[in-house]
Formats: sequence, C-alpha cells, structure tokens
Amino acid sequence: MRIIYLHHALRQLGNPPSQDDKLQPLGEQESELVGKLLKIISDNTKSTFRAIYTSPYYRCAKTAEIINKHLNLPVFEDARFNEFNKVFEAVQNKADSSTSKPWVECQTRIREAIKDIVFKYDDNDTVICVTSGVNITAFIGLAYKIPVSEDLPFPFVPSCSPIGFDIDKSCFEVE
Repeated sequence: MRIIYLHHALRQLGNPPSQDDKLQPLGEQESELVGKLLKIISDNTKSTFRAIYTSPYYRCAKTAEIINKHLNLPVFEDARFNEFNKVFEAVQNKADSSTSKPWVECQTRIREAIKDIVFKYDDNDTVICVTSGVNITAFIGLAYKIPVSEDLPFPFVPSCSPIGFDIDKSCFEVE
C-alpha cells in the first residue's frame, strides 16, 4: 500500500514551542495547495485515497483538516504519531544510551502505528499521515527495511511536504 507522509504546514512557534502552536497564514495556504494537488492526483490515478491519519498536535490536525476539504476522507487522530521531548533532549545532551533509549522507543511506537494502518487497508489503497518531522525516520526505516536503532538520524523535512512510501506487510519482518 502507499502511505503519503506529510509534514505539517508552517506553524507559528510559541514561546516555548508547544503542541498547540497554530499555523501561519502561509502554512494555511500550503495546506490548501497540497489539498488541491492531492485531489488532482486522486482524480487522475489508480490510487484510492482511503483516510487521513494525524497526530493530535494542533498544527498536524489543522493541516489535515484543510487538506481534507478537497478529499472528504475519514480523519483519524493517533497519538503514536507524536514526537516527545525526551527524543530531542537525548540527542542534544547525548544522553547515556545504556539507561534510556527514547529514540528507539519513538521509532518503535511510530512503526506500530504504521503497521496498524498497513494491515487495515488493501494493497492498492493510499493513506495520508500528517505528522511532525521526527516521524519520517520510521517511514524511511520501514520502506527500506532498516532496523530501529539509536544511530538512525532524524532528517528535517520542509513544511507541508508530501512524500510517498510503498509499504507492505513484509516490511514488518525486520522487527
């Protein structure tokens, strides 16, 4: 099946940044354009868009809401698509990996969410996942059958960037 990973649209950073950060006006425009683009893709390909999954973070849910004005799909929130501060603290502080593995735990949690999606839909279905940037590592890892590791980086992704991954049930054999 195809999963379109979509980083949330450009947000207004709170001070400090939070789960409740709103979208910037440019972020709302980005979401609108991506929604139109996905509608064109949906209308002109054999892909069948089935659902949108989103993190409960406001910026992700709002991005999904705007995009969905063009697709009219069921939207499901899944808290497993959230990043959490321990991941960033561990990377910034080079935390002792013998006592804590927050990055491995984060990747594992996200992969479980993806697994549940993959096993819920047919091979020809397409699902959109609107999440935060940290989640991209789990999507890449599954698509290329890379085992979870503390050594995997989390690349930064531009706002509102759709990236398609073909993920099938065999991707879960590496775990």
